[in-house]
Amino acid sequence: MKIIIVLLFSVSLLAQTKPLDVKIDTITSDNSNPKKRVYRIQYHIENKTETGISFFLRPNTLIANAASSLTLYPIYKIYQNNHFTPLDGPFYERESNAEWNVYLEMPDKTSAEAKALLKKIIAEQEVQVKKIIDDYQKSGGTSDDKMWILKNNRLLQSKITMLPKEIKSFTIVTSWNKERYFLQDDLEYYLDEKDKFEFEITLHLIKTHFEDQLSPEEFSTVAKDRNFIEGIFTSNKKEINFN
Repeated sequence: MKIIIVLLFSVSLLAQTKPLDVKIDTITSDNSNPKKRVYRIQYHIENKTETGISFFLRPNTLIANAASSLTLYPIYKIYQNNHFTPLDGPFYERESNAEWNVYLEMPDKTSAEAKALLKKIIAEQEVQVKKIIDDYQKSGGTSDDKMWILKNNRLLQSKITMLPKEIKSFTIVTSWNKERYFLQDDLEYYLDEKDKFEFEITLHLIKTHFEDQLSPEEFSTVAKDRNFIEGIFTSNKKEINFN
C-alpha cells in the first residue's frame, strides 16, 4: 500500500511540474545583407493545464545564457557539434522599437539623418515616460521614484495570461554580424562553418524575485496567485545556419 501511495504521489507531482510547453517551430535566415545575417525564430508556448495561467515574459527578444540573470527575456543556448557553447553572443537582446533598430543599423551615426532620427526617438521616449508617470500618479500610485515607476510599468506590461490549453505563437527577429571569432574571459570561441549548430531557448519564469519592482499590494496579489507560475521551461533544439 505504501508503495502504491508513493507511486501515485510521484506521478501526481510529475504531472504538476510542467504546466507549460515551449517549442521552436522554425528558424529561417536572410543572407541578402553582406554585413549581417537576419534570423527569424518562430516558437510557441502551450498551456498544458486545465486552468488559466499567468507569468512575466517579454517574448519577442532574447538574451544569451551567459548574461541571463533575473531576465524577462527568453534565454538562448547554442550547441556546436552537440556541445553547449557558453558564449555571450552572437545574438544580443533588443527591444522591439523599430526606429531604434534602424538607428543602430546606420553606418554613420554623425550624419544629419542619424542625428535627426535619434532626436526624434528621444523626444518620443520623453513623451512616453511622461505618460507612464502621469498615468501612475492618476491611478493613485504613491511612489515619487521615477525609475521605479518605469520599472514597475515595464514589468506589469510583461505579464502574459493564457487560457486553459491555449497556444500562443511568437517571433524573435535577431541578427549575426558574421563574426566567427570571439574572445570572452580569456576563452576563445570560433563558429566554424563546417560544424553543426543547434539553437535552444529556455523560459526562466520568476515572480518573487521581482518584489522590488512591485508595490506591496501588487506583490501580494502575484505571490498568492497559484496560477501565476514560476519555473524553468526548455524548448526543443533546432538546427541553425552559420554556414
